[in-house]
Amino acid sequence: MRIKINFTKNTSPVRIDNQSQVNGYIHKCLGDNNQYHDSVSDYCISSLMGGKLNEDRKTLSFDNGGYITVSSLDHEFINTLLMGILTKPDLMDGMKFAGVDPINERFVDGWNYFATLSPFIIKEYETKEKYKFVTMNEPNFNEKIKNYLIKKISKVNSKLDLSDFDVMIPNNPSHKVKRIMVKNVINYANQCHISIKCKKEVANLLFNIGVGQSTGSGFGTIYNTRNHKMYK
Repeated sequence: MRIKINFTKNTSPVRIDNQSQVNGYIHKCLGDNNQYHDSVSDYCISSLMGGKLNEDRKTLSFDNGGYITVSSLDHEFINTLLMGILTKPDLMDGMKFAGVDPINERFVDGWNYFATLSPFIIKEYETKEKYKFVTMNEPNFNEKIKNYLIKKISKVNSKLDLSDFDVMIPNNPSHKVKRIMVKNVINYANQCHISIKCKKEVANLLFNIGVGQSTGSGFGTIYNTRNHKMYK
């Protein structure tokens, strides 16, 4: 299940590095000491979309309003969040809750063609404290993404058939590694198209829980490329 949460235009400039503010707002709406905070995310929340870069190159304007998408197979999570938003409609910089649109996407057995609405991150750990980001600049990127996603899917639902699972990142000049700051932590995230061969139930799961890590904190939202107009 995916919803698009719409907000009014801003009345003061919005910082480019606003993800920590968005994350704080989401958890405020979920309630104090909610069960989802700092837990493994079986949901996916996008970054704040719809803004244009201002001349100072440090802030954004949302002249036509902005939106955040929220995806999850857990309807209780969605309902809890919506109830919180209704009582706390102020997002940031004058942007207020303006309504909700449902988004429905369909998938097939075989190749499903996705793009990232919010870029995804994957960390490769050497120790608990030491890690590196896996990016598309690596020659074995496809294989690393495939192996990671198989593990992620299996943890969520070990009964899903992954016998034909495969991943391909097509060559595209628009692909890039984005440097994103969240709470003074620099993340290197992959903004790209991603083709996934799988059963339609698996594609639906990834659509709802996201690709990569920190999907509850603005990373890893994907959508079917044929539905691009839904996200303008």
